[in-house]
Amino acid sequence: MSHKLVIFWLAGGLFLLAGSWIMGNLDLSVGISTASYYMAVVTSLVLYLLAGLCWIAVAAAAKGHWKF
Repeated sequence: MSHKLVIFWLAGGLFLLAGSWIMGNLDLSVGISTASYYMAVVTSLVLYLLAGLCWIAVAAAAKGHWKF
């Protein structure tokens, strides 16, 4: 496995960690506007999707269907 694949694999893990961290600490309470709440939800969703893309790219490259 090349170093680029390892970097993408780790980046996917970090994206997933950041998205989970945001969602885990998210709470619509006093001092939090609805807009900022939904912006955090969308940010977390984008981080989950980036993690998935990184891992799919690593799986495809490891299988030999795609070159890094």
